[in-house]
Amino acid sequence: MLVQLLMSLNWQSVLVLHQQELDIQFGRSLEASGISYVDYKISSSTEEHLMTILRDVEKVFQPHLHVLLLCDVTTSVLVLRQMSRVCGTRSNSSVDLCHVSRVLAVGTSDDLPVLLDSNIQVENVALLELSTSQVRIWTLMFHENGRGFAAVDVSGVAESVTEVFPNERFGYNGRQLTVVMKVHPWTYGYKIVNKRQVSSLSFHILQMLAENLNFSYKIIPPKESIWGKNENGSWTGVLGMLQRREADLSADHITIHADRYSVADFIMPPLFENRRIVLYRKEDPDEDYLLVYLRPFQSYVFLLLGMSLVVSSILLFSMKVTESYLTSKDWNVNGNMRTEKLCSQCGNKTELAMPPSFQLYGACLKQGSSRHSSHVPELILIAGWWIFTTIISAVYCGTIVAIFAVKLEKPPFSNLAELAAREDYTIGYDSSSITENLFQNTKQSDVRDVVQRVRDASATDPGVLSVNVTEHLQRVHKGKYAFVSGAIILLLANADCKLEALHTNFGHSYTAFHLPKFSPFKQDFENTMYHLRDSGILQRTCHQWSQSAPQVQCPQEDFPKVASLSKVQGIFFAVAAGVMCSVLMLLAEVVWYKTHLHSCP
Repeated sequence: MLVQLLMSLNWQSVLVLHQQELDIQFGRSLEASGISYVDYKISSSTEEHLMTILRDVEKVFQPHLHVLLLCDVTTSVLVLRQMSRVCGTRSNSSVDLCHVSRVLAVGTSDDLPVLLDSNIQVENVALLELSTSQVRIWTLMFHENGRGFAAVDVSGVAESVTEVFPNERFGYNGRQLTVVMKVHPWTYGYKIVNKRQVSSLSFHILQMLAENLNFSYKIIPPKESIWGKNENGSWTGVLGMLQRREADLSADHITIHADRYSVADFIMPPLFENRRIVLYRKEDPDEDYLLVYLRPFQSYVFLLLGMSLVVSSILLFSMKVTESYLTSKDWNVNGNMRTEKLCSQCGNKTELAMPPSFQLYGACLKQGSSRHSSHVPELILIAGWWIFTTIISAVYCGTIVAIFAVKLEKPPFSNLAELAAREDYTIGYDSSSITENLFQNTKQSDVRDVVQRVRDASATDPGVLSVNVTEHLQRVHKGKYAFVSGAIILLLANADCKLEALHTNFGHSYTAFHLPKFSPFKQDFENTMYHLRDSGILQRTCHQWSQSAPQVQCPQEDFPKVASLSKVQGIFFAVAAGVMCSVLMLLAEVVWYKTHLHSCP
């Protein structure tokens, strides 16, 4: 019966611990059934020897250690306690004996209270009673009020072997896992657990895993409220808790990275994709409406426009003078026009004296000219100038309309290179986050410039490297501060009308839950996570959480806006300046005519 039960349990190997000499026929039956075994004769006085046996056999039979106890209840309790001690030092072990091992003890029903009161940590324990009259099995179960032995239907053992060890059928059978979660720093998207604020997304996914794998959990904070930093091989924060195996799982938004893989195993598939963004406060709009008519173009555009006007005016004037000389028929012996001819044209002196720049400037204002030239070079120049001014004036008019109609917001920087060049901005990031690793390994010149800015600032302002995200956010709200973080913080920008985020192509990464290195839970957790992803539940949960940010209705101005006098005051000053200039030019023209017209007969 015993060999048949081991075969029904699919045990391919077994450690047999016995007090009496092992029956040779039993050993032969195991070999004939294809079950390999190692047997040790033990007694209650071999505690240290037993610890050595368990660790040596664990290495041979990993990842599953099956133990058959053929001894009295006192020795069985001793074995289970020694296995619990190995579990207590499992940071040095490649297998968690408490979870993956299966222990089948042979005894009587009188042994049940003794086994239960021994406070053993091994999870999969069953007691087999063999007698001439009947065969009975009890298995250790988790209940709401603690652990207890439950009877197993022996008649169905051959068909339903998982009844003997419920973990195989019922997941973790209610086992309590210690879950470490960092305090959630935002004012939304959180869940209150143990009077602490944790990420509601992580908490909901943890609940789904617990429901599917049938385990309970106890959420604890990390000793240091940071993700974790490597300090001479010893990690701090959340990752430090995993490295020291003070937690069974990290249910938080931890980024997958090679440096962290040495102390923790990430659970695939990842929760979501992540990139680096720069969070900053929107700058107040420029309220200088005095020179509003100069806003459509930047200063160098006006400079180039003025240079084009001057050069074209000089060229057009040269063409007009050349045309006058070429059309004249009265030349003196020196090749110059006679004075009398020039004076005879005094009737057209206004046209000759008018600067050609007025004709070209009129084209900029969409005005024509009363003069029609037949000079081909002049016509080509005027045609090209009209094409140029048509486009320039269209852009100017469209932009000036937009300025009055809508509120134009110009970001202080549009990429990391411009951010690094803004000396008036302070840059910071969480030095315990993955951003630190990404900055150290970057090859992008613009990112290196940002890193250098942060390092220079940290010499006098250590706060730029603070591990407290709340502190960074407070500085962002004060203005002139750029916080480099993961794209998940975009939800904060979407919920605050005063904040804006710059997307970058730097820091592509994925976020996932993490387990201690070599955790026996890895395969089960990954299978469940893939199921949640393939069924669409994981994506729906992430989407719902991303929509959890309060729908803040940022104030919007009506379109089109009604322009007040303060916004167009610069135009009135321009008109006044034009009137004054025209009066001065009129006086200058009168003086010029009076002094020069007497030269003509």
